[in-house]
Amino acid sequence: MRYKGQNLCVYREQEGRYCTANCEKLKLPLMMTRFVFDIDKAVAAAAYVTRKKRGRRISIFELLKTMYAGEREALASWHRPITGDNFCSMPKGVVLSRTYNLIKGEVMGTNSDMVKWSQHFSGREGDFVRLLSEPDYDYLSEREREALDKGAKFIASLIAKHGRIADVLHQLWPEWKNPEGTGKKSIPLPPEDVLGEVIQDEDEAERVGREIASVQTAKAALQRG
Repeated sequence: MRYKGQNLCVYREQEGRYCTANCEKLKLPLMMTRFVFDIDKAVAAAAYVTRKKRGRRISIFELLKTMYAGEREALASWHRPITGDNFCSMPKGVVLSRTYNLIKGEVMGTNSDMVKWSQHFSGREGDFVRLLSEPDYDYLSEREREALDKGAKFIASLIAKHGRIADVLHQLWPEWKNPEGTGKKSIPLPPEDVLGEVIQDEDEAERVGREIASVQTAKAALQRG
């Protein structure tokens, strides 16, 4: 599903690093809602998923796909994100951008997000990450935990059935765009595209998109003080 009147091009050159020469091919909206990232909720969500794995150790791929499945469930069910992380499409599927950068250690060590993340998670251990200490799970509501549980069950069942699931998820999550041919390793995945897939009524999806954009703008203003 696509938003009416928003299919012509993506970001103009002057609007930053997300511009691509394949605008019409990718069919991304000109304006994209930006979620406001909440490090406490991101750490709690990642830990909530990881704590249930043997040795409290999880593959980075499974963690990111489970967290996105939870975010997708939240957007479908009550039309709000869990962590406020923004999404991007990579060759092996959708990724939570800030969380992935924290996992890879690509955020400055003195950054407050990196400090909080490192208090609870190990550095990258090959393709895995380990939970070192439990965070405060009260940052997650009951329905957010339920969404993450659903995401974990969904991803685990796919892995049990198919083993490698990247291509399977490309089919199940049609909002994913292949970055191949863009000259980039990843391209932004607008929340509007996700809403357009998880909410069947197009007018309702547009209404929810506007509502989310308004809430996120207010949160960003509060963060700026």
